[in-house]
Amino acid sequence: MALEIRPITDDEVEQAEFITTYSFNSPDRRDLAQAVERSRRFFRTEWSLASFEDGEMTAFLRVLPSAMHVNGRGLSFGAVAPVVSLPQHRRKGHVGALLRRALADMRERGQVLSGLHTPHPALYRRYGWEIASVKRIYSFAPKEIDLAAQPSERGRMRLLTPDDWAEADRLYRLHSERRTGPLQRIDLWWREAVFGASRPVPADIALWENNRGEAQGYVIYHQPAGQDDQPGTMPVRELVALSADAYLNLILYLLRHDLKQEIVWYAPPDDPFLSLVADATKVKVREEYDLFLRICDVEAALKQRPLAHPEHQLALTLQVSDDSAPWNEGTWRIETADGAVQVERTAGEPDLTLSATTLAPLFNGFLSPSGAALAGLVSARSEQALAAAAAFFATLYPPFCADGF
Repeated sequence: MALEIRPITDDEVEQAEFITTYSFNSPDRRDLAQAVERSRRFFRTEWSLASFEDGEMTAFLRVLPSAMHVNGRGLSFGAVAPVVSLPQHRRKGHVGALLRRALADMRERGQVLSGLHTPHPALYRRYGWEIASVKRIYSFAPKEIDLAAQPSERGRMRLLTPDDWAEADRLYRLHSERRTGPLQRIDLWWREAVFGASRPVPADIALWENNRGEAQGYVIYHQPAGQDDQPGTMPVRELVALSADAYLNLILYLLRHDLKQEIVWYAPPDDPFLSLVADATKVKVREEYDLFLRICDVEAALKQRPLAHPEHQLALTLQVSDDSAPWNEGTWRIETADGAVQVERTAGEPDLTLSATTLAPLFNGFLSPSGAALAGLVSARSEQALAAAAAFFATLYPPFCADGF
């Protein structure tokens, strides 16, 4: 039977939302009206792809246009969510066909990078997405935490509303200036994905100002209702601090929520909180894999990638294999000078041989070239080649994206 793949029409939004809500067993699936209204309000049909077999929609995905910071520069990014299929049509290759078509479409739109979140890493590795960041998760009872340092000034805290999103965005942009992983956020993203203005339990965002009235940081958290005999858990989604005083005052603010049984804070992997706690045994720490990254257009991505240390000059040749995006296959010569990057196809011998899947976590600095070689994911011609790759793919901070999608 012929498989048709195309964007959905407005008349097909309801069926796409049914597949989505059924796949995630969402409460909306018994009454699709709200999900359909939300989809039509926030998402364009041209961002979608669906597969059809004999006229029946069998699987569906959406690619949200965004930009991801790499060493502070925004590169065009496709956020893939959701990817869903009806159970009777799974394991028929429909989702794979959608993902391959999405890669071609993202390349055509100039989206050089793509990312997604998934509990099924093996599936998406098959099509070139790979684990490219982790999150550190702190769990602690606020009453049990004492800090080893105190702020030099107290300043003041104030709660923001969705209409104040630009105040938080200014700090977020400053925080992201040299980082890798943060997404560029627009008005709608702040209001709906961050504040959650349309959700039953929206987020709280508290902003800290110093004694001169200058905003220096904010924290985003949720206060879901607890049971009568359980004060509940308070998830902390994001803490942005531009100074030590901001960091310390924001943490003290969180600790004052001492009616909560537990705070669960989703932090970047380089966060220093554990070193700040007087008794670290009071904090449970774990790490989980987070964002999966994909290079949609190898040549364009390599050309656009900003250098962490532009003063370095280097030359490197990569041989890349890519079963799902054949335009990426080939041998690429990279040369840098005075901060500029030149990339072209070459017939020369490669310094490194790898798949596009492995290239993704190298690209954003999550995986080191020497680590990839140790794991057998990269074949390197010499130690010098690994050193050149390490210099080219260096990042100023470890990758981290606080946004879910």
